Amino acid sequence: MVEREQTRLRERDRSEEDRHPYEVFFSTFAERRNLADSGQVVIKGKDLPWQQSRQGRSKYYLHMRAENRAVQDWMVFRKDIQTESGAHTHQGGLVIYVTRGAGYSVFDGVEYHWKPGDLLILPVKPGGVEHQHFNYDDSQSSQWIAFIYIPFLFQTGSMLAQVKEQSNWREVAATDTGEDDPDGADGEAGEDPIVAVTRIIGERAGDG
Repeated sequence: MVEREQTRLRERDRSEEDRHPYEVFFSTFAERRNLADSGQVVIKGKDLPWQQSRQGRSKYYLHMRAENRAVQDWMVFRKDIQTESGAHTHQGGLVIYVTRGAGYSVFDGVEYHWKPGDLLILPVKPGGVEHQHFNYDDSQSSQWIAFIYIPFLFQTGSMLAQVKEQSNWREVAATDTGEDDPDGADGEAGEDPIVAVTRIIGERAGDG
C-alpha cells in the first residue's frame, strides 16, 4: 500500500513537471477540495497507535503527512507523559488542553502547573519558546491534546530544534506496543479524549 502511494506521488510529480504552473494550481486546489469533500471526518482514538519519539509518546489524529483527512492544515495530537517529555524549541501560537493527570510545563525556564480542564497557550516571541512537560501524578500518566495550525508555523519560520531528548526513549520505543494503557489512557474510564474535551468544556460552560 505504501509503495503504491509512493508510485502515485512520483507519477504525479513527473506529470506536473510537464504542465503549466497555472494548471498545477488548478489541480492542487481540486485535490484539496476533493479531500475536504470525501476525506475522513471521524477519527477514532482507539484506531490510532501510540508512537514513541525522542520528544515523547504521542498519538496523532491530524498530521501534515496524514492521508485521507478532510482537514489538511491542522496538526492535532495527544501526548502521554509518564515522567517527563523531551525539550524542544519552536514558535508559539498553539494551544494545549489538559485531559488527565497533573503536572507542569517549563516555558523558557518558567514553570506553569496544570490539571485537567486547563488550557496552555504557547506564546509567540522572537526565537520561539523552549519548553518541556513533566508529570507529578504518581497514580497515572498525564495527558494533553495539542492543536496546531500548520500554516502559521510555516509563516513564522518553520523553526524546530531539539534541546533535550526524552530519557531512555529508544528503550521505551523498543518495548512499546502502541496500545492504550490498561488503566484508561483514553481518558476517564476509557473515554475518547476528543469526547472528553467536549464534555469538560460543556460542563465548565454550564458552571459559569
